[in-house]
Amino acid sequence: MDKAALYFAYSSDINEKSLTKWCARNGYDYPMKAKVANAWLPDHEMIFNYRERENRGRVSNLRRRYGQAVPGVLFEVKPGGWAAIEAKKLVPRCYRPFETIVLTEDGREHEAVAYRVFADRIAGTFYPPRLDYAAALRDGLLSHGLDDRMLTAVSAGREAPWSIDHIFVYGTLMKGFARHHLLEAWAHPTTRREAQAPGILFDSRRGYPCLIPARRDGQVVKGELYRLQDNRQAFEMLDIVEDFRGYGDARSEFRRAVMRVEAGGESLPAWVYLYNRPTAKLDVIESGDWKNRPFLA
Repeated sequence: MDKAALYFAYSSDINEKSLTKWCARNGYDYPMKAKVANAWLPDHEMIFNYRERENRGRVSNLRRRYGQAVPGVLFEVKPGGWAAIEAKKLVPRCYRPFETIVLTEDGREHEAVAYRVFADRIAGTFYPPRLDYAAALRDGLLSHGLDDRMLTAVSAGREAPWSIDHIFVYGTLMKGFARHHLLEAWAHPTTRREAQAPGILFDSRRGYPCLIPARRDGQVVKGELYRLQDNRQAFEMLDIVEDFRGYGDARSEFRRAVMRVEAGGESLPAWVYLYNRPTAKLDVIESGDWKNRPFLA
């Protein structure tokens, strides 16, 4: 285990009180050094499909679901803290670590370690979680300001709603521009709202803008916010349109990220496509507004 790695917690480990009690009972120090940020594991969902027989627990697990995102918390781990995390997760009998990319609401990606149940242990059957386990996980989510809709659904064996079901657009996907019809196919037109997100807008000089995360306070990009009808179907198309080839693929021109967006006095996380290439030779659009950009000779 890389001792410098960040830990993405999506299960009961995000509940500080619960984890502290477990550590005290089992002779470990609390393993977390500091919270980095709330984070999302993209193209995955939570599921309860494994029963750990020794402690009669039904533990949370992960599986792939294109367009979905698992809410969690990104932590720095204390020196020696991984031993406590892995003991609690019964590694290697139950969980196994894997390296992944998680998204924070400032548009950035982070390499992190997460845990999922080892594949050959899964029977494919739904096992409802114990009430105390689900309660600890729910309390942990809510204490960090995270949504518990996914937990509520999967705890009952139902398909979870999309945890992030809005998209922020700032260029040719906006109303009145060339690619808006592609967005209309999968977005509720009546949900359109004027919105803004922290970032820097550039002119690609190829007929579309490029957005990167803000470098300082006060840098804002204007655009539109829509609610998606079906993330999977929308991203099957939009990922191609935006040349997003998957997380960790440096060939992508744009990457599908998460940003906290302001719209009508509301603040919420939304999907957004951010530029994935150097911007040194591009012109900044100081207004942050593609609709009212100045003409560049």
